Amino acid sequence: MAVRILDGCIGCGACESACGRRAISQCESFAVMYVVDPLLCNDCADCVRVCPVEVIVADPEWAVCFGRGCPLGSSRYSGWECSQGLERCPSCGSMLWRPPSGEWVCSRCRTGAGHSGARCPKAERVRRNQPGAA
Repeated sequence: MAVRILDGCIGCGACESACGRRAISQCESFAVMYVVDPLLCNDCADCVRVCPVEVIVADPEWAVCFGRGCPLGSSRYSGWECSQGLERCPSCGSMLWRPPSGEWVCSRCRTGAGHSGARCPKAERVRRNQPGAA
């Protein structure tokens, strides 16, 4: 479950520096507020530990990477890897997954024998929230 930053943010930048995934960045509309890209957040909580005013909280709107809600958290996908937002499908924008000893495949577009079409819940949420999405 990705995190979000509440209004009490003092703009110190500790969270941005602590995030090795570059999932946290400064808002364009407000100079000292930071935002989290939930598709890049891998739930490590490093930012939560360094926040001096404790305004970084879990966002229950998002699934936990490799946990409840993530297909890769099940034994069925044991050994699979996820691009965790660092690379996405050029066709649909979803995560790329790699089976053991295999090539990266789109978690949403893949078809054919042996491909179940399981989808990343974080990417699906983004897709559903886009204007004009069905």
